[in-house]
Amino acid sequence: MNNILIKNGMVVSPDGVKKQDLLLRDGKVAALGDAAAFAGCDGAEVVDAAGCHVFPGLIEPHMHIKAPLGGITDIMDFDSAAKCAAFGGITTFMDFSSTLPGMALKDAVRDRLEEMKDNVLDYSVHCKVVNLVSKESMTALMDAEMALQQAAPADKAAAQAKVERAQAVVDGEVQSHLDEIPQMIADGIPTFKLFMTYRKANVMIDDVYMLQVLAAARDAGGRCGFHAECNAIAEYNEELFCRNNTLRWEDFPRCKPAVCEEEAVRRVLYYAEMLKAPIYFFHISTKGAVEAIREAKKRGVDVIAETCSHYLTLTQEKNVGEDGILYLMSPPLRSQEDQDALWEGLVDGTLSLVTSDNCSFPRWMKEESLDRGADGKVVQDFTKVISGVSGIEERFGLMLHEVGRHKGFTLEKVAEVLCENPAKVFGCYPRKGCLQVGSDADVTVVNLSDNSYKLTLDNLHYPVYGQDGVGKAGLEYAVYGDHVAGGRVVHTIRRGEFLVRDGKYQGEDGVPAASVGVRLIRKLH
Repeated sequence: MNNILIKNGMVVSPDGVKKQDLLLRDGKVAALGDAAAFAGCDGAEVVDAAGCHVFPGLIEPHMHIKAPLGGITDIMDFDSAAKCAAFGGITTFMDFSSTLPGMALKDAVRDRLEEMKDNVLDYSVHCKVVNLVSKESMTALMDAEMALQQAAPADKAAAQAKVERAQAVVDGEVQSHLDEIPQMIADGIPTFKLFMTYRKANVMIDDVYMLQVLAAARDAGGRCGFHAECNAIAEYNEELFCRNNTLRWEDFPRCKPAVCEEEAVRRVLYYAEMLKAPIYFFHISTKGAVEAIREAKKRGVDVIAETCSHYLTLTQEKNVGEDGILYLMSPPLRSQEDQDALWEGLVDGTLSLVTSDNCSFPRWMKEESLDRGADGKVVQDFTKVISGVSGIEERFGLMLHEVGRHKGFTLEKVAEVLCENPAKVFGCYPRKGCLQVGSDADVTVVNLSDNSYKLTLDNLHYPVYGQDGVGKAGLEYAVYGDHVAGGRVVHTIRRGEFLVRDGKYQGEDGVPAASVGVRLIRKLH
């Protein structure tokens, strides 16, 4: 492993921007200071960062790779995702287990870690907790209850016994999942994602079970995170919109209005306050949710929340017209008023992280379940379209572009929300997220003067083809194609090894970029 001396750069941390040299030795930060402190550093490879800014390696804690959403899997694998991430200054990323109803949580986490192990970034997994009861067990219980209602008096006792046996199976499945949580936290998986919507997909967790998971994670030192959308509002509106045939792309934000998120956020905040349980919110998108979280923080609720780069830079106007299908996501894009509130919340600390929620689906994949009219054009129907947008590579450039455009949003803030806070929230600080002696040698060097290029496909590195490498096209559009980046990544270094060097990926042409990433086995607290 090479020793590297990064000279003449401006080192960025939440505490300030300072000209410092940085010595990396044996995969760790060995020294940080003025140039004179490294006069005797013989044998180190010198990297001249003059005119550049030096950040800790970025962390992406919210992405979906090989995600089986609605039975459709996105075009990225973890190798291609790692390449895009490296060009976006990322050295560590975190995905989610693909937990199925009734599946052991540990098995789902094991499977996802196995899928991730051969990429060049460091990585970890959030445990996705879905419906705790298998469909078969719940069906058996419902059938037994129905039989009890219909049973003749002489058969009541036998029917009641059958209900009790079926209930015992359901209770046993719930308890087995709850019993897994402490061991998973002890093994280094401290975060659990729960869905408050997608009932029809058998993903939504019942509120009673939600409370049980919250309490179990709390007692073991973990934290539950939430996809916070009110299922009742979303389902009611979807059925109403189907009856009225108001299914255009531009109708989608009205189907899941701001109150859909705010109600779910407030409900979880009340639960967390009652249980004194730490919580996390994924992809906050509305003014009302920001205000609710701010109020809860003042009451002492242990709540951390993120927003995403698309909610900070795009509005629901993108859903208008034929290309509106490309901007369908859950939660949907919001109004300018909501976006302004997100920026205010990010600056004042109500929101602590900016993530990409990356999930890359090409147009053909979004359209393949749609009908076509006589003119050959797709018939707009947002209920049939898989949601998700890319962003893992674009996030850093987007945030750099916004520096100075919002009062209080500085380079220091970028380091806070993309580096330090993710590391602290997800249990790997100070190993990750900072440049301190003893920290992993994860470094991103960016040229802020190289800020005139647009985030178009020819400037990005998403797959040209699907996972098989042939046949159907890969990503053929750029979500942020009309946006200008606020800087270009020059070097990305993960544990002392170059992933991107002088703007070129080191894994190309058969040259391995780095050794295999290691799991981040670190408790939350």
